[in-house]
Amino acid sequence: MKKHKLPKGFLANGIHCGVKKKRKDLSLIYSEVPCKIAVLFTRNVVKAAPVILAEKQLEKNKKIRAVVINSGNANCMTGTRGLKDAKKMVHTMAGILGVGKNEVLVSSTGIIGEYMNMSPVINGMKRLAKGLSGEGIEDAADGIMTTHRFRKMVSRTFTAGGKKIQMTGIAKGAGMIKPNMATMLGYIMTDADISKKAIKNTLIHTTDHSFNAITVDGDMSTNDTVVLLANGEAGNRRIGEKGKDYEIFLKNLKAVSVELSKMIVRDGEGASKVIEVNVKGAKTPKDAKKTAEAIAGSLLVKCAVLGGDPNWGRIASSAGSSGVKFNPDKMEIILDGIVFFKRGKAHKSFNRKKISVFKDKKVKILVDLHQGKCTATVFSCDISKKYITLNSYYTT
Repeated sequence: MKKHKLPKGFLANGIHCGVKKKRKDLSLIYSEVPCKIAVLFTRNVVKAAPVILAEKQLEKNKKIRAVVINSGNANCMTGTRGLKDAKKMVHTMAGILGVGKNEVLVSSTGIIGEYMNMSPVINGMKRLAKGLSGEGIEDAADGIMTTHRFRKMVSRTFTAGGKKIQMTGIAKGAGMIKPNMATMLGYIMTDADISKKAIKNTLIHTTDHSFNAITVDGDMSTNDTVVLLANGEAGNRRIGEKGKDYEIFLKNLKAVSVELSKMIVRDGEGASKVIEVNVKGAKTPKDAKKTAEAIAGSLLVKCAVLGGDPNWGRIASSAGSSGVKFNPDKMEIILDGIVFFKRGKAHKSFNRKKISVFKDKKVKILVDLHQGKCTATVFSCDISKKYITLNSYYTT
């Protein structure tokens, strides 16, 4: 299996410190030089202590050297003590690395409402930092996992600004996944030299088409964070806010983000199939996105996909409940390439027991509203008894 390597100047590591019983639970991403940073956080009103702290830190400092992440405890709904614990993680790691306290961010993921067991975290930090390496990204990816079946990593190499640029991303997410930042942590590192405004704009754009275009169960989490770090070590001409190099960087960042997002959906708790919902013919991009999200988030649609049932009526109903105005008689519904509804009526008669749709690991739902020219894609997954079992006993 090919080893994923970090971009120039980045090091990483992941260890088992003791927050969880067996699996790795503490990760570190570090840059040998300060990084420009773009970050997007959860839109949930209930925010975890690390998110609250990071938002305050980034008001004062726009350059970051390190991100330390623990899994097994979200450090959320933990009040003043939770903020103190998050600050202690930041200050301890900053001291070990010899960097400023505002140059270290902390992220947490896991159970909500329980205080952090700080002893194993603090005790593990020296070992974590000592093991930093240019090939440690796989260990770091393992350390942020919770109810996952596999690590999520993507790497790309491309040329921009006259130099070869490397981009590597890792992500965490399996349950509590909903558009508008899902219950996921994502960290993308690049050695590109890019302007502050360009790095911010590219992250916003790509997140809208990736991490904000997935759903597993419709629940928005409290710790969601996507970080883009750029340390400039590639030595390329600085990428500005427009032009060929900007477009190349944007294209590759979008590819990394979309691939990580699809991995999150594929690893959805209890999921067996990835659902790609495409909506076209909407009046506005917002209308297209809202319609796609309504279909992708429907439990009835998810159940139909699980059972291989071409119940296109559920898809029509979900589209109609999205709040988007359209003419149902103009709508067209295509499932895995087969037209089921067109021009106001069922396109042709079929035997539901014999028709072959939703049988593969990847299924496609296409809805054409025939109202305009705008499109949107949202990725989802089926839902099964295993999802219910996993989440019925999550805290026990």
